[in-house]
Amino acid sequence: MLGGGRFLRKKLTENRNECMHLNDFDVDEPLTFDAVAEIVGARRSLVARLAQQGLIETLDSKTEALLPRRAIVQLRRMQRLHHDLGVNFAGAAIILDLVGRIEQLNREVAEMRQRFGE
Repeated sequence: MLGGGRFLRKKLTENRNECMHLNDFDVDEPLTFDAVAEIVGARRSLVARLAQQGLIETLDSKTEALLPRRAIVQLRRMQRLHHDLGVNFAGAAIILDLVGRIEQLNREVAEMRQRFGE
């Protein structure tokens, strides 16, 4: 019985490690246009057009154009603005850029307040 318990614990640990490996989210892993399009539920042509227009970040690659994983979040936000508010994708990119700048400025103000004891 005791040996069986060890076997079960070992099997559970192996399964947990395997699941952790399968669920790892590597933000620096480059993805193809096809992969990003499938993940966000868009056409590849839309992803390619947004990249061509400079509205989403691309990575330099010798074989094909690639996107960083963080482009998935950006594209989903752009889609939400487009679908929910009717904003075109160029406008959505500008909105996201401005929101990012505001968030950065808010972090800097909070850091200064903390530094100067306000």
